[in-house]
Amino acid sequence: MNAFEVRLDTRVLTKNVSIGQWIEFLQRQRWFAGKGRPIETVRPVACCPVDSALSVAVLHVEHGPDETDLYLAPLLVGTGEQSGAIAQFGGRPLLDALAFEEGWRRLLEAFGRSEHVGPDLVLRTELVGALPRGGEFRIGTSDQTNSWALVGGFFVKVFRRFQPGENLDVEVARFLTRLGSTRTPTHRGSLGLRGAFGDTTLLSLQEAVPNRGTAWDLACSQVLDAVCKRKVDHGVWTRLGTVVADLHRALATDHPDAPGTQPLHPPDLDVVSRGALGLAREMLAELSTTALPPAAAGLAQVLKHRSPALLKRIRAPKVPAGSCHRQRIHGDIHLGQVLWDGADLTVIDFEGEPGRPVEERRRKHPPAKDLAGMLRSFDYAARAGLPPGSGRPGEELARDWRNEARKAFRTAYEAGVGGAPFLPDDPDLRGDLVDLFEVEKAFYELRYELRHRPDWVEIPMAGLLDLVGRPG
Repeated sequence: MNAFEVRLDTRVLTKNVSIGQWIEFLQRQRWFAGKGRPIETVRPVACCPVDSALSVAVLHVEHGPDETDLYLAPLLVGTGEQSGAIAQFGGRPLLDALAFEEGWRRLLEAFGRSEHVGPDLVLRTELVGALPRGGEFRIGTSDQTNSWALVGGFFVKVFRRFQPGENLDVEVARFLTRLGSTRTPTHRGSLGLRGAFGDTTLLSLQEAVPNRGTAWDLACSQVLDAVCKRKVDHGVWTRLGTVVADLHRALATDHPDAPGTQPLHPPDLDVVSRGALGLAREMLAELSTTALPPAAAGLAQVLKHRSPALLKRIRAPKVPAGSCHRQRIHGDIHLGQVLWDGADLTVIDFEGEPGRPVEERRRKHPPAKDLAGMLRSFDYAARAGLPPGSGRPGEELARDWRNEARKAFRTAYEAGVGGAPFLPDDPDLRGDLVDLFEVEKAFYELRYELRHRPDWVEIPMAGLLDLVGRPG
């Protein structure tokens, strides 16, 4: 592609692209979080030219008087040969730059200067080592929140939704790289934006991690093997427990750049339990007014009947003050956030749960929250990986696989953290703390599935019924 030479800025974009064209463009994008909500207006509020054909714009989306979002949009003017144009500039298409290899490569060329200054937006660069040039190129297709590509041995991710301050994934990856972590991707750089709206991260650059897929893929294949009564090796989940323990130890180090730790006090857990209780009541009420397929509707009725017992389980354990600590954790760890290369595992993506506010994701939490998140992921894999028509015998074999995988992971994790104050010493308190975060996570999953993936809504409901059936 030989891009048309034109200098995009806020004034040019406002003049040449209508509100309707912006809306149509956004509603086609997987990463746009406003689908299903009315859009009153979209307008570019800042723009920084990167070169003669590429600019980065900040789009202000207004759903209502008190409901607005900012999105980051790298834009490229093409030659007229490309489809999917947002609008036309004198017969030339205005394109989403990240739909094309040239757009990605031009954006990476921004690292050639320390900053790019526009009339209302500044693009600042951070690069460790050489700029990626040439080599393999592949645009990612599976990411729902951001956009990514593999470029010359590097994993490049563009954050589409505005997040105040430096992105957590960049912040944590930089720290772990400086610490010498070998179980997380190597941080190589970032692009940041500064404008009247504040600072944000546009792009992260990491060394690509060779892999055979994710631990989720491996887990689902093991579920199939278990149901077919083929031998399954749970040793990988023992290794995963050690990897997560090592990660938590690294994030709790006393290194000068470390995020640091804080003592865990009873009021901290009271806040968690109140939040989980509020979420639980919200989701139980939403379930009662949502039209569900017959099987899911049946589970919803059982869950409604068992809800008093479930709500009683959402309580803060009486962990002695200062016996454990809070720290920076992964925040959204699950099997899909772990890469498997056939021999070892790498933990990726430290942004935290996308459905939670950035301020909450940035806070320090008990490591038990990550432990519970991974335990829930094994339950998801056991249900999602179950072959159709397996019946009750297959469900029991999948449940056995889940229990063994969870046991292998948790045993190795607890051995890996040893006597460090990550978890309560008392086994009953340790179980109660993890249970609290498992119930909270399951209701968070229920909200996500109801609103984004209703075909999977039975999984968190069944998980909640399992949780309420445990002694406690």
